[in-house]
Amino acid sequence: LALYGAYRLYGAALDSENKGTGAKGVAVRIGYAASGIAHFILAWAALRLASGGGAEDGREKEAAGMLLELPLGGLLLGLVGAASLAAAVQQAVKAWTTEFTKDLDAAAPAWAVPVGRAGLAARAVVFAVIGASLVRGAWFGAAREVKGLGDALSALTDNPPLYLLVAAGLFLFGVHSFVEARWRRLRDEDMIARIMAARR
Repeated sequence: LALYGAYRLYGAALDSENKGTGAKGVAVRIGYAASGIAHFILAWAALRLASGGGAEDGREKEAAGMLLELPLGGLLLGLVGAASLAAAVQQAVKAWTTEFTKDLDAAAPAWAVPVGRAGLAARAVVFAVIGASLVRGAWFGAAREVKGLGDALSALTDNPPLYLLVAAGLFLFGVHSFVEARWRRLRDEDMIARIMAARR
């Protein structure tokens, strides 16, 4: 997760996917940067869970509470929640349409498609749970409504089959990321030259 976050920030800064400097390109690159930051947060949450820190230590709720105390804090929290819900929809659409396959080389194995769909669908569920909690927190002005990654997964435990499917899906998203690292097709032929020039 942390390496993927670094990859997204790197791509946003150096325009490694050649989105350009127009309004649309800048918006896409800002989205990449936001994705990078979000993945660093997810990496930290996963590390806490893996090290026995528990699903919740109150930090997400404390941060939400501080935000709600600011002028227009509720609006800002709602916008963050809406962005998370939009990301969930985007992930679900990519899973449904298999849009991600257009960036894969023809040599990629056939199983990359179902693995990618499962991984993206699982991410959509997690982002939707987190986004919905942020919107509820903003609407009711209650930081206790806000969920982090651990809370989002814990909220699914009331439905064990769904919980197991999401957990398996998140694992498969990791496999999907390795597939993209190996078989992703780079369309921008002068990308390396531009990156090297930017490093000088």
